[in-house]
Amino acid sequence: MAENKMINIIFVMNMGFFITFLYKGGFLFLMELLEELEKGIIVEIENVKQAISVDKIANAVLIRNFDLSLIEETIDAISLPVIASCRKGHFIEAKILEKVGVSIIDESNPSNLPYISKGEINLPIMRQINNLEEGEKMEEDIILRTKFGGIDEIAGLVKEIKEKLNTTIFASLKVASPVDIALLFQLDCDAIIISSMLFRSPNPPKLLDSITKAARYYNDIEKVLNFSKDIDKILPSEAK
Repeated sequence: MAENKMINIIFVMNMGFFITFLYKGGFLFLMELLEELEKGIIVEIENVKQAISVDKIANAVLIRNFDLSLIEETIDAISLPVIASCRKGHFIEAKILEKVGVSIIDESNPSNLPYISKGEINLPIMRQINNLEEGEKMEEDIILRTKFGGIDEIAGLVKEIKEKLNTTIFASLKVASPVDIALLFQLDCDAIIISSMLFRSPNPPKLLDSITKAARYYNDIEKVLNFSKDIDKILPSEAK
């Protein structure tokens, strides 16, 4: 089991990101989530093989099922931060995720419970919102994310959030192309989560390479154009 002992737990930084001090095996690590995730690509994975395939390419992985075996195996197998989901308000699931060593808790799985109280968990928390009104009700240090959807429905919410709220917002896309990535980052989205539908592409490594390059050069239209050439040939069939 991967376990992190927390020291001086959370320092809140600009845009709602966090710097966390971790103590592992006698060495003190400064885990700068701001630098690792800002304008980065997070990939949802469903098995360890998928996680290994995006290691050192993506900026983090997301596991939406509360599958402790998968979560622990993924933490041990890759160098990227692991974000894992728990049910809304289920502080026991959240504390277990904290214990096994995830970097961020995604408190977005459905539940009738109220949200976890601040102070119960010593890790950054991310929550799904469906509209601006839900975002306005969240504490400032909560990372917001959209539901998984298409660019048409997600881009408008990201723009509205960044115009109205001083907070961090991650866009969650079912399918992403380089032009979608560039659009969202030019709208000041903080990071983008790509669903596991990525792995239904005829060529997942090539698609992810195009996406991550677009994230790096989102302000360079000529480069985004080049990354977008023949992209339709490698998008998942559901996107066509």
